[in-house]
Amino acid sequence: MDSELEGDWGVQKGSPELEEILDNNPNAEKKEVNPSETISLGSRINFPLKLLYQVMFISGKRGSGKSYTAAVLMEEYERLGLQFVCFDALDAHGHINQLQGVERIEPKVGESVNMRKLVEKLKSSRKSLIINLSLIPLESQQNMIADYCEAILETDMGGRGLMTLFEEVQDFVPQIGRPDSFASIVRLCKLGRASGYGVALISQRPAAVNKEALSQASIYIVHNIINTKDLDALKEQLSFGTDKDNIKKILSGITYSSAGEAVVYSPEFFKDEGYIVVGKIDTPRRTEHKGSNIEVKSKFSNDSLGVMPSTHEPFNSRDYGLTKEIDDFGGGGFYDSHETMGGGFGGGEVFRYEPENYTSGWGGSEIVDITPFESAIPKRKMKSSDSMNQKRMKILTAIGLISGGLYTVLRSVARRS
Repeated sequence: MDSELEGDWGVQKGSPELEEILDNNPNAEKKEVNPSETISLGSRINFPLKLLYQVMFISGKRGSGKSYTAAVLMEEYERLGLQFVCFDALDAHGHINQLQGVERIEPKVGESVNMRKLVEKLKSSRKSLIINLSLIPLESQQNMIADYCEAILETDMGGRGLMTLFEEVQDFVPQIGRPDSFASIVRLCKLGRASGYGVALISQRPAAVNKEALSQASIYIVHNIINTKDLDALKEQLSFGTDKDNIKKILSGITYSSAGEAVVYSPEFFKDEGYIVVGKIDTPRRTEHKGSNIEVKSKFSNDSLGVMPSTHEPFNSRDYGLTKEIDDFGGGGFYDSHETMGGGFGGGEVFRYEPENYTSGWGGSEIVDITPFESAIPKRKMKSSDSMNQKRMKILTAIGLISGGLYTVLRSVARRS
């Protein structure tokens, strides 16, 4: 069949656009926007500057584009001279500080951050900040975020807005549990708008984020989600004041969306569009996106970063950071040659794997000599057991006969009485 004719019948490369699936009129004329007054996430997804002090929720399964969307949002803030702070739990935004208006800090284990000093720096410098949390334990992350929220709520930024983004927010306002960060983030969501402080909650699991925090969001940017519990959590939040059949259709469409496609729900900003806009996050990036997946390749790839080496090196404890000799069995750990072992399996020689004995990869023809193992295996002393077993059997037989006789006598006595 002719390709043009097939196209008339709807045959096309790839899956349909999400806009087509949801009948969002993808051929509608695009509205003219003023770049200096618009936060643009995509050709169809645009917000006014007051998005800065809203509470928003960005979600989508891993690889669907939620962190990419957050990065576009931050780049737009920087372009417009608006301030933000991002708590980056996975180090997904490691290149945004290449922009002139953004700086980055990386607290490590044993270090702390004076949040009052940090907030004063934000106030005086007008710089935005990425805080890489990936190098410190979760409890330290939660405590740091709690201190920040309290410090920012107690600070007057002089009428200037500020957006705070929390990646992996389910770790800080979880559905189950109340870490130190919980109450502080909820307070920032509830009270921040009056001072011009916005919040972006970012998570791949809507069902794992506490409803008290999630209910504060007035804007939802949702990428591909397929988990039933996550869809139910979104349905519960999006159904207020919106046609339930329409919400059901939207949530169904979300499960078919491709990477980068999103459904954006905002009753305040999208009244003319029925509260919902569907489109792609296609605003060009100005920095490299760090949150990509690792590419895995086989040993047959020409790339030197293949995951399977062509030769197999012997295990070296130091390669894995094990600097202390392993001595679980009372011996001296790993040895570089045959040595006499004072403990371990009971003394004797210990076999040392030598790489030259293993040159043929998987299933080679060379045979490793295991003779050195013999002296390391304790010998069990065996006795002649024939006569001993006969004696034991005679004793057991006698005991059985005696027991049977006693049982018979006692039974007959019991019957007579």
